[in-house]
Amino acid sequence: MRNSNSIVLDEKKIYEVKDLASETRRSFGVYSNVPIANDIKLLLEKQDIILCEYPFPDTNGTHTYGNITCFKTDKETFTFIGLNTSCFYDEQIFAIAHEIYHYKTQSGKAYTPDIEYEDKVIEKMADRFAAELLLPDEALKAAVMKAIGKSDMKGVPEARLLRFIARIQCEWWLPFQAITNRLLEEGFIDENQYDKLYKIDCRNKDGMYRRLLKNIDPEISELLNKRTKTVGVSNRVIETIISNYEDRLIDDDEFVHTLALFNKKPEDFGFDMDAEMDDDLKDI
Repeated sequence: MRNSNSIVLDEKKIYEVKDLASETRRSFGVYSNVPIANDIKLLLEKQDIILCEYPFPDTNGTHTYGNITCFKTDKETFTFIGLNTSCFYDEQIFAIAHEIYHYKTQSGKAYTPDIEYEDKVIEKMADRFAAELLLPDEALKAAVMKAIGKSDMKGVPEARLLRFIARIQCEWWLPFQAITNRLLEEGFIDENQYDKLYKIDCRNKDGMYRRLLKNIDPEISELLNKRTKTVGVSNRVIETIISNYEDRLIDDDEFVHTLALFNKKPEDFGFDMDAEMDDDLKDI
């Protein structure tokens, strides 16, 4: 998603990324003209990927959006995606899609722990994959044709371009910069238009773009530009905790404490701990 046009993918790599993004959509059962948006979290569960959400702070001026980790036992392998929820929500969605690339290709530090730094070309491919997964080229071309009447937005006034990007963002939930990248990658805009668009402060509540976005859909505008700071974990983990408690593998205190790690309470899942403790006293 970053402005990394100094790294250019060759035709073969672009083809590989596009093909993998299409295959991944098919495996998820999602057509190319259907936005994934927030459903990407549900799709992770189909792949047995555990999502762990936590609001990590900035570190020395850098910002981590997400990472993928693998944990192997004698019987199975667990895959976790750590998501930084102190990022804006549209960035969170993009970060998950980025990490899915590493999962699909078994690439990155999670799968090659001896490397010191992430490979810039692989990271560029992961970003391109995320954009292709969330907004396929077919859907983008159809949207351009519908809005402009031709597959070329060169020479289109900036205000019209911004309205188009805002409509795309409300429907497909990519970050502003990622949509701008997609328009350049697919040849719909030129470098001059791209440079001007990329300089726009899309988060400024008083700026033109945020006003356009808000007028199209105020609720989505608010959500996509929100630092959610969510603390949570996939339902699979929560269900395992509940099952362990119901099977008496963990006691009341451990059950309460473990759920609290994810800002959950027993009452959220139909347990009345006071009543259950009263029953235990009666048994005694």
